[in-house]
Amino acid sequence: MAILALIHAAIAGFMLFFMAVVPQAAFKTLSAKAVGAFLRVLFPRLFLFGLMLSLAACVAALMVDADWQLAVSILIAGGFAVNVFILTPRINAYRDRDLDGDATAKRMFGLLHLASVGIFLLQLAGSFAVIGSYALGSAV
Repeated sequence: MAILALIHAAIAGFMLFFMAVVPQAAFKTLSAKAVGAFLRVLFPRLFLFGLMLSLAACVAALMVDADWQLAVSILIAGGFAVNVFILTPRINAYRDRDLDGDATAKRMFGLLHLASVGIFLLQLAGSFAVIGSYALGSAV
């Protein structure tokens, strides 16, 4: 069970690092155009990294028969998959259309971005739940 908690700690850690450090550093040091290019490279890699970690958490949960932790890990993996394969390409497409002056694209960009952020925050909460259950001794 400890390995499962460690994997979720890694998930939560990289997510918190991203939220606390990356956007502020990027917007402070890069031009708007460079930030856009940087984030288009970063987000898919960030989500793929999270997908790999959460799939490892699924395997760890299976190995220790941790039923609800497996469900949480599967949901987290699904969230990363949705973000990388579905939302990110659409967010980028709508952002391009928004920058070209399409007013309806701006609204869709905002909604899809909000959905992506919401998924990200729910994933973070899920990892904290697994970590917390281990820390409190009620892991399985």
